[in-house]
Amino acid sequence: MSHPIAKALEEAAARVGRTLSKDAAKAVSDMYHSAGHGTAQVVKNITEADARHAHELVSLAEKIAKNDGKTGRGSRRRIRQQADARSKIDAALGGRRDYDVELVVDSRKYPESAQHIHEAQSGVSFSGPPSSGVPGSPHPTVLTIDRGGADARRTDSLRGIATAPPLDRDEYPPAMFKEGGTGASVKYIPESDNRGSGSAMGSALHSLPDGTRVKITVR
Repeated sequence: MSHPIAKALEEAAARVGRTLSKDAAKAVSDMYHSAGHGTAQVVKNITEADARHAHELVSLAEKIAKNDGKTGRGSRRRIRQQADARSKIDAALGGRRDYDVELVVDSRKYPESAQHIHEAQSGVSFSGPPSSGVPGSPHPTVLTIDRGGADARRTDSLRGIATAPPLDRDEYPPAMFKEGGTGASVKYIPESDNRGSGSAMGSALHSLPDGTRVKITVR
């Protein structure tokens, strides 16, 4: 017998005239289970979706298995499962989103890093001293993993910006993404905040291949 969540997803997909693969349904089911969501409520949410809201299936997939600001044990697995499930859901519904996974930076844990991300994505850019940001074009929220070019991009983004201990030079977009490098916003923030958020980000995305599109969100 199908898991109730998988069955509800299959029925919802049928209502919008498409077939949802069993792998995709199971992936979403498994992720809801691991995230601790109540099965009955999830089934109710899916059942209430109809042909006028075909995108609801995708929205449900997007709400689960992201790191949600959590770091450490389990964050890497959740990110990997999310990428897999979104890919399968996309294929089943014939669509394609503009990102593969979502990484949430918790402003309570890393307030300075989160603030810099928010500023850069809002069009306020920094270039070291003076420390005040200046208006400009918003930096992208969706970034593409490209680890091989990280060292070169880090050199480009930090060129001419002196070190200032005990502060670190925080980059957005980070150098591990191909959108980083020349033109990145570089802001002085406390070392512990910068290195903590960088380590958490690297750990959560560790198992994802180059080319993965990551939406960076601040919570």
